Amino acid sequence: MSERMPHHREVQDLLVEQMRRDLSRPKWWTTIWGRLSIAGGVLAVAGAGVAGVVLLDERPVTETTIVHCLEGPYRNSDGTLSGASASVATPDGVVAIADAEAMCIQMWEGGAFEDNDPLSATPVPGVAPEEFTTCVTDDGEAAVVPGVIECSVLRLHPFQS
Repeated sequence: MSERMPHHREVQDLLVEQMRRDLSRPKWWTTIWGRLSIAGGVLAVAGAGVAGVVLLDERPVTETTIVHCLEGPYRNSDGTLSGASASVATPDGVVAIADAEAMCIQMWEGGAFEDNDPLSATPVPGVAPEEFTTCVTDDGEAAVVPGVIECSVLRLHPFQS
């Protein structure tokens, strides 16, 4: 005794018809939307490549009156550089800083980034990092970062010596 569900034949015919439609349907990449998707993907990859090259181009330090000494290899939550900026002032005005790395070493060793009381007469000295990376801001200012990093991580340009 073969008990089949009601309308067995009609359901089977509908399933066969659906399978035939699925097999005869064109592949997704041959449809107009598929081709547009492929073209959009190619443009997105090309755009990302161009953006990567623009961000990674080396630049020289052109603004030598200020140096950014970063506290760490990160930016603040508002997008500004972490740490402090420094320049040397004289009665004549601002003196160009020839060695940004030496300036930042002085700041790190002087405890500029330690948790000190600003009114303390004897601040706790800090420790300068053993390795650092010099990057360049969009304005041409030197930015010295502790550690060895890729400048593009901070949206900065590599230093062109």
